[in-house]
Parts: sequence; structure tokens; C-alpha cells
Amino acid sequence: MSLRARLLLSLLALALLPTLVFTLFTLDQLGRSAERWFRPGVHRALEEAVEVSKHGLIRMESTVLALADELASRVGRTGGPARDAERRTLAEGLLRASGTDVVQFYRRKTGGWTLTQQVVAPGILLPEPPDFSAEIASVLHSTRVIHDDRGALAGVSPLGEDEAVAAAMWAPPGYFAQLDSIGVALGYYRRLGVVVDVQRRSIWLLVALLVLGVAALALAVAHVLARAIARPLRDLAGALEQVAAGDLAVRVNPRGAREMRTLGTAFNAMTGRLADARDALREAERDAAWREVARRLAHEFKNILTPMSLSLHRLRRRTDAVAEDQRDVVRSGIGALDGGVEQLARLAQQFSEYARLPDPRFETLDLTDVARAAVELHEHEGIEVTLRAGSRLPVRGDSLLLSRAIHNLVLNACEASPRGGQVEVRTSAEGGNAVLEVLDQGPGVPPDLVGRVFEPYVSTKKRGSGLGLSLVRDIAIQHEGTVTIENRVDGALARLLLPLVAADGGEVTT
Repeated sequence: MSLRARLLLSLLALALLPTLVFTLFTLDQLGRSAERWFRPGVHRALEEAVEVSKHGLIRMESTVLALADELASRVGRTGGPARDAERRTLAEGLLRASGTDVVQFYRRKTGGWTLTQQVVAPGILLPEPPDFSAEIASVLHSTRVIHDDRGALAGVSPLGEDEAVAAAMWAPPGYFAQLDSIGVALGYYRRLGVVVDVQRRSIWLLVALLVLGVAALALAVAHVLARAIARPLRDLAGALEQVAAGDLAVRVNPRGAREMRTLGTAFNAMTGRLADARDALREAERDAAWREVARRLAHEFKNILTPMSLSLHRLRRRTDAVAEDQRDVVRSGIGALDGGVEQLARLAQQFSEYARLPDPRFETLDLTDVARAAVELHEHEGIEVTLRAGSRLPVRGDSLLLSRAIHNLVLNACEASPRGGQVEVRTSAEGGNAVLEVLDQGPGVPPDLVGRVFEPYVSTKKRGSGLGLSLVRDIAIQHEGTVTIENRVDGALARLLLPLVAADGGEVTT
């Protein structure tokens, strides 16, 4: 499995696991709460309460109706003081026996029914006696039961055409409304149970959609985060494969988190250092190979030149033995051979010097004095060499090696300048460096050789070994300096930079 896939799954798990745990816990608690609220025992209790309430109400209605009917059958249907007393006596007896609170007698008159007599059971206090005059006409020929808002329950029975008796039982205020509310509550409880079942399914669906939404969002965020982490690592892995294949020019674009950018920057720096080290190694290997070639050439030249020199010496001693008319020709030939041998010996010496430079013997020197001495000892046919010396330039170096380097730079400038030209040598200070400049009036460095003038055996001259500038570069490196050659308008400019030192031999800093 790839790193990106692992990161994606890990981030997705980190986002979804807490969500799933919380969702399952919440749904479980909702289910438990619903079970506690809508358990069968509560439903049965409400149903039984409704049944008990109905049964009690029916008994109360039956009691008051039975009392009213009993009174209607036993009392007279005519009025008068004697009859009223009889009714009161009878009503009081029946009230004691039935437990009813009050008995009332009503008479029909013009405009409705009117309360004519009331008998209250002993021990019952009625601060405001109930009056059912308004309800008797409507219930007398129907249920014959009156539910008064004040809490009275009355049963009505007719006494002929114009009279009626009502037996009432007193209940707490709101009693009938409370009985009705129990039935309403039972209906609401039943409807709510159905709604809860429906809502439970809706909640499960909503939670499922919410989890899917969270999963989609978490997947998108995890994808972005995983890509932001995996892409720099993938680029880095590809770059490492290229480096392993030998391509040290590869670079990565540092991006992503700060650690990823730091890693990319470090990789680029590492490949840069590896490329520099490889170039330096190649340069060192190339220099070592050239020096080995130069050493062998110098050895072979010396092996050949030694017997040649001895042979020419013997020929010179025997010149007088040659016929007089041939002596000038022989001497001329011997002189030409001497010149060739001398040039070959000088070339062998250059090869030998390039093959192994002597170890420098460092001391504090004035670069201006070294340059002046080198210029004064230099002579070149048809070329004027001048020195424009600056102030004293203390450097730490080997006088012999520095003189050889300056001599090679001046010689190269003289050979590049036309006959009658001028070579100028300048010394100055620049920052913390001593600068020696050699200016010639030649054609400059060809474009195809600008970056190769310090390589061994590279030369623009028809004669010479091409080792002079290579020696200058090696001497500059031994002295922790640099040397460059660049073209200018009317020639070339060679610059040798060496670190300045203080009077006590320490390096000068700026």
C-alpha cells in the first residue's frame, strides 16, 4: 500500500471513529430515553386511570340519578308548607343513606326553571349553593345528568309537568376537566408513541446522512492533507532515484509543510554539494592523469636528450676534422640541433614542473615587490612590459612559486600581444585581497576556450606546451587564491587574487 493511501485511511479513521462512537452513543441514549418514556406500563397505567375515572364518574352519576328518581317517586307533586316539610324530611333521610350532598326542587315558570327548595346533607357547608336552573331544560329529556363547571354533579328527575328534583354531589373545582384531561392525555400519549416510532426512523436516516456527509467531508480533507504530505515525498523519492542513476543536476521544488520544505531545501543543497564534489573529483582525477602524462613525457624526453646532447658535444669537438669548405655547414647544423635540444630540454623541464610542484615554503611577502622583481627579469623581443605598482601588499606565500606564476602570466601576455605592443602589470588592494592584473593587447581568448584556458595542454599559440596557465592556477590554489582571464575591448585581462595578511601574519578581514 502506498504512503498516500495509508495517510488517507489513517486520517479518515481519525475523523470517522470519534463520529461513529458519538453517534452510536447518542442513538443508544435516545432509544433508552424513548423506552423509559413510552414503556408499556405507563400506557397501561394511563388506560386504567381513564377506566377508573369513567367507572367512578358512572357510579357518581348513577348515585345522583337513583336518588333523584327515588325522591321523584316518593314525594308529592303538589306544594304547600306541609308538603315542603315532608319533602325536606324525606330528602334528609335519603341524603344520609346515599352520601349525596344536596337535593333541590325546581318549578317551571314563565321564562325558565326556578329553584324553589334546597335540602343540604348534615355536615355539608355550601358557601354558594349550586343552581341548575339553566341546565334542567336541556338535560331533563336527555341524559338527566348535569356536570357543573364549579364541580357539582347532579341527577335530575321530573315531578310532573312543572316540577323537577335534582340530587347533586359536590366535587373539587375542575374535577370534570381533570377527568377529561386524563382521556386527552391518553390519546396524546398514543399519538406521541406513533410519532416517536416514525421519528426514530427519521432520526436514524438523518444520522446516517450526517455520518455520510461527515465521511465525505473527512475524505476530502484527508485527501488534501495526504496529497500535501505525499506529493513532496513522492517528488523527493523520484529525485533520489535520479541521483542514484547519476543525475546530480536534479532539484526538487520545496513545498508543503515547513518540515517538507526544509527537507526539500536540504536535498537541493546536498545534490549541489555532491555535484561540486563530483566536479572537483573529476578535476582532480583529470589533473592527476595529466600530471602522470607530463611526468612520463619528461622522463622520456630526458632519456632521449641525454645521449643527443653527448653526441652533439662529440660532433662539436670533431668539427675541425671536417673539410674546411664543409665546416660552416656542419657548425650551422650543429647549432640548429643545439637549439632544438635546448627547446626540448626546456619543454621537458616544464613537463617536470607541472608533474609535481614543490611544496611551498610560506612567508610574509610583499606582492608588489615580487611583481617588480619578476617584471625586471623579464625580457621579450619587441614587447614593452611596464609595472604600475600600488601600495604595499603583504601576502603569505612562496616567493619562488609566486615569481613563476607572475612570469607565466607576463609571458602569456607578451606572446599574445602583437610586435611593438605593450603589456601592463598592476598591483592593488581590493577588499581583503591583494590583486595583480596583467593586461595585454592581443586578440583575447577565443569564445570556445573561455572556460578551458587553465586546463593542461590547452593553448592558443602554435608553440608551447599549454602548461603555463595550469601552473599559475595550481600555484594560486596552493596560496588559497584565485586566477581568472577575461576579455576586454583591446585585449585580455588576467587577475591573480591572494588573501592579504596583517603585519603579524594574520589574515585581513573586511
